Amino acid sequence: MKNKKLSASLSAILAAALLLSACTSPDSTQSASKKDNGKSTETTEIQFPLEKPVKLEILASTAPQVKKNYNEMQMFKELNEMTNVEVEWTQVGWEQLAEKKNIVIASGDLPDAFYGRGVLLDQEIVKLGSQGAIIPLEDLIEQHAPNLKKVFEQRPDFKTMLTATDGHIYSLPTFVERDFNEIPSVLFINKKWLDQLGLSVPTTIDEFYDVLKAFKEKDPNGNGKADEVPFSFLFNNAQNGSNALAGSFGIKQDDPRNNLYLDNGVVKYAPEQPGYKAYLEYLNKLFKEKLVDQEVFTHDQNTYLTKVRSNDVPIGAFFGYSQRSIFGNLNEDYVPVLSLKGPDGEQGWLRMPAAVIKGSFAITASNEHPEVTMKWMDAMYEEMLSFQFEIGPVGLTVKENPDGTFDKMPIPDGMNSGDFKHSEAPGNGATVIVLQDVVDRLIDEQADEKREYYEMYDPVASKDVIQDMLWSAEDGEKLAAINLDLNGKNGYYASTFAKFVMNGFTQADWDNHLAQLKKLKADEYVALYQKYYDATKGK
Repeated sequence: MKNKKLSASLSAILAAALLLSACTSPDSTQSASKKDNGKSTETTEIQFPLEKPVKLEILASTAPQVKKNYNEMQMFKELNEMTNVEVEWTQVGWEQLAEKKNIVIASGDLPDAFYGRGVLLDQEIVKLGSQGAIIPLEDLIEQHAPNLKKVFEQRPDFKTMLTATDGHIYSLPTFVERDFNEIPSVLFINKKWLDQLGLSVPTTIDEFYDVLKAFKEKDPNGNGKADEVPFSFLFNNAQNGSNALAGSFGIKQDDPRNNLYLDNGVVKYAPEQPGYKAYLEYLNKLFKEKLVDQEVFTHDQNTYLTKVRSNDVPIGAFFGYSQRSIFGNLNEDYVPVLSLKGPDGEQGWLRMPAAVIKGSFAITASNEHPEVTMKWMDAMYEEMLSFQFEIGPVGLTVKENPDGTFDKMPIPDGMNSGDFKHSEAPGNGATVIVLQDVVDRLIDEQADEKREYYEMYDPVASKDVIQDMLWSAEDGEKLAAINLDLNGKNGYYASTFAKFVMNGFTQADWDNHLAQLKKLKADEYVALYQKYYDATKGK
């Protein structure tokens, strides 16, 4: 082929991955008999590279940093050469994905497969599976996916999460096991300002208030102007939002997307809890006294991060993922703040469930080569191939060291880290499984920094979280409707939270709020989650 060869070591990895999933027959296919529910069925084993090419049409959910066709990427070129599977890609960016899927699904002219991180939503998986538009995969996994079967043996919870209520697996996952991402947000405070005012890093919610008040009134940046913004965050955002502060009031909220958390195995909706009322009252106090950025409900992420980075908008405390992700390097002016003790001495911190993204690959009923398609996808689940499809090829974006660890390679001039990572691999759009032992082999200063924060907050963060689940079609429709009204971008929760924080509220307002939650079926919403949570626990 005319495609440029990868390094010898990468070719060897690819060959090993494909050999693992190939039969030992010298022929390209071999018939074998297999017992299935007492019936004899005929299966076909497949050996790569195929004697004759198989062509597939695949719709891919593509990360925004991707600038070229997948067939031009180094990783896919080598995979094509090793398998003789030729793919005609329809690449769709995340922002256009929903519209494109709706058109494709409504037309009935389906691709052979859907590929890419989150290409199908949970409700789409169940709906398309029940309609027969995408096919059950469990038999194909058993016969043609040894790499995925190996992962299922290591992590049986994955198989449980992927199994729909009818017992079928309709989609395959993406999972990159960075445990430190379970705790997305860190509270940073300006240590330079604290030192200037002779103050210590706060340890309680009251001390935090006192520090913010001093930041506002005592000119800690020393320019003679009252231009300090004591505290800022981005509303309803896992990394940059204020949700973690709710832990100081007994609300161990584990997901700002649905405002649910677990209390000794009982699912609770945070906005109807007494502790949440106290949390809102605290934020209102900060807002009313202008100790918090008055634009927390109106600025977007780009504006927020620009403020945090800017010397022209001096900020005393803020939430973020890590210093390197915000500033590009460590900023000695800021230090992380431990979980603040609340009025009753309670501590907590936001923990999100590990991100097993279920709808990352599916085979449609239009596909005439489902066995080949499954085997092709399984090749990318070999652990080192998954690593490279996600991070970039060894020898280009990362360098392997003699001890088996990997260093990031220098970024070429004119490129940023995102562009470089996605130059020869699908990166954040890849369908991969990268478990912790492989993640830990990448020497990454940002990951090391984030892991320190994880270890700092882990002791007080919720241990029991609500994992994503596949609902029945009926329950999924109920849930989607309730969730849109309750927690949607323009739903009740968003408008009420902003109103209560900005304007304050009385006990009568709170009582009316609780009554409105009942009208919006918050009780039914909680009951649905409790039902599926209990099912995962075998209750």
